[in-house]
Amino acid sequence: MKRRILFALGVGLLTGLVLAMIGVQIEFACGWGVLAVGAAIIARLPAFDDPRADAPGRPEEQTYVGSDVSRLAWAINMHTDTVSEAVTRRVRATLRRRLARHGLDPDVVADGTAIEERLGAGLWARLNGHRTTTTDIRDALAAAERLAPTLKEDAT
Repeated sequence: MKRRILFALGVGLLTGLVLAMIGVQIEFACGWGVLAVGAAIIARLPAFDDPRADAPGRPEEQTYVGSDVSRLAWAINMHTDTVSEAVTRRVRATLRRRLARHGLDPDVVADGTAIEERLGAGLWARLNGHRTTTTDIRDALAAAERLAPTLKEDAT
């Protein structure tokens, strides 16, 4: 719509300038320019028998990306009882932060037994494995809640 109006205004301005340069009086040049704008607008209107006249326009491009929650929800496959790498990565990052508060690092081999005691037998290995299940995620979130600082720890 804006393009049509800008085109019509351009035609009218060009017509008025050309006529003024030729030597036509300025009032008549402006009048012919206004007539040219009207003619350009009328010429660009769709005809009654044009099938595109009442056709729906192109759909606007959707810029909605989705929230983190919706992306994580789609990353859980309930049919196969598995989760995607995005969910596993987030849970591992949460567990890393919680273990770091207790002075443990999953990358250090010496901390392996202490991590196994706090998380559960083989849970960290299952989170780093090929197919992480929803049960593993539930266990990991339960372990993260157990590792969370209590209000007494935060106060001291």
